[in-house]
Amino acid sequence: MEQIKLVQELKCDHEGEEYLIEVFARPDGSHFARTVFSPRDVIISDGINLDDVLLKHRDLLPLAIRSRQMHSPSRTLN
Repeated sequence: MEQIKLVQELKCDHEGEEYLIEVFARPDGSHFARTVFSPRDVIISDGINLDDVLLKHRDLLPLAIRSRQMHSPSRTLN
């Protein structure tokens, strides 16, 4: 079984709210970052190394936050 290891936790501030970014390393050296909004709402970014995944996730996080703040009929139907 693949051993995935938590290597870093960061808090990112966006418009006065803090969001936790957890970064994990895989045995092959690749990494992924995760932010959990709720048990059923998680975003994950993959990267080839720690710097790559953090850059991707920090760019994606504000977009993900904004999309969750939108009041769209399609989001309330799920």
